[in-house]
Amino acid sequence: MENLIIGIIAEGKSDHAVIANILKGILDIDISTQVQFLVPDLSTDEEDFYQQRQQKIASFSNWTIVRQNCIDREIIDDFFNENPSADNLALIIQIDTAERDLINYEVSEPPKTKDKNYSEKLRLNVITKIKEWLNQPYENLYYAIAIEETEAWILALHEKNKSDTCEYNKAKEAYFKMLNKTLKKKEKNVLTIKDAFVKYDQLSRPFRKNRTLTKARNKNKSLDLFCHSLEKGVKEIFI
Repeated sequence: MENLIIGIIAEGKSDHAVIANILKGILDIDISTQVQFLVPDLSTDEEDFYQQRQQKIASFSNWTIVRQNCIDREIIDDFFNENPSADNLALIIQIDTAERDLINYEVSEPPKTKDKNYSEKLRLNVITKIKEWLNQPYENLYYAIAIEETEAWILALHEKNKSDTCEYNKAKEAYFKMLNKTLKKKEKNVLTIKDAFVKYDQLSRPFRKNRTLTKARNKNKSLDLFCHSLEKGVKEIFI
């Protein structure tokens, strides 16, 4: 697996950090040499990137960056075609489901009430939508579908009450509220970090330990499904 290169197209820099730490925990890869953060570029502000690509659109939202890159396919094709080790490439597309009812996203939602397979069904609906945007097949493509938000995944590191943190409709709000209550005074310094990648890298770093990640997977079904896809896909193909 030393030659494996994984590219990531995500809604934001914070999602890059969380996914990279998950990859470390699942695949034990070298993040600095084996992970390429394609979109957004870590050196580019997310809103600036969007405005450069979509100058005619007034509104801004992170999921639209993911959608447009799937439709354009330029960065995706460059990743698969320009890397020297094309046989050792995998691409991850990350998107949250919080905005699934917005125009141009519009993913059908399965009934949530008492449906144990809700997360799995909604995830599959989002994957179907992404494939529509891509409009062509790609091999070694993986989907990091966070229900409702990526914060629900890292919230699973701390959750003691709910059986699945996707039950939080506002996971980000719940996560930082929980941190403000539970973190010690010195530990709260992480909450003041302005760089989203650095901040979320520190918050999600426990995922690098497979044992800790496994426990978190039991608290969030969409996180577990993403990890399972890596175990069944990347490990079987590249080992």
